[in-house]
Amino acid sequence: MQIIFRLNGWLVRILSVLAVAIIVAMTIGISAEVILRMFSFPSIVGSIELTEYGLFISTFFVAPYLLRTNEHIRVDIAMSRTGPETARRVELGVLAVIAIISIITGFIGTMIMITNAREDTLIFKDLIFPQWWLDWIIPLTSLAMALQAAELFAKLWNTTHPATHDASEHVPGIQPEEMP
Repeated sequence: MQIIFRLNGWLVRILSVLAVAIIVAMTIGISAEVILRMFSFPSIVGSIELTEYGLFISTFFVAPYLLRTNEHIRVDIAMSRTGPETARRVELGVLAVIAIISIITGFIGTMIMITNAREDTLIFKDLIFPQWWLDWIIPLTSLAMALQAAELFAKLWNTTHPATHDASEHVPGIQPEEMP
């Protein structure tokens, strides 16, 4: 299982780097579009559409990394006011729910991708391409999320340390005593 978790760790890191690269490409594309319009040149065909797809892809690609680094949306206020064992149980429950939802989402996404590939479904906008070119992202990232949640679950299950939920735990430059 450790080998699978290690491989998933590499996948999560690669996906997060790709998410950043996509955001950089979107920034350059939008900037180029603005400059072209400013000087009355024609627009780049498909740039708005590619930006939409880039937002979709980068959001899914970075989600497993955010879970891995504990930077996802959390309700630390409630968790910091519970006892360590209660916080640990809630954390284990949340990780189990994340894994279950990721498995269900991945299964449904895979079925949709297979159906769209089998039926040769196309997307018609400025650009025309097969639907499955976007569909594969959901099964892949759902697998990464499920494995990441399973890894965090296993680590928390096997540790004697309670889950920490300090409000400033992940805010660079802010110390706990500086919090209001």
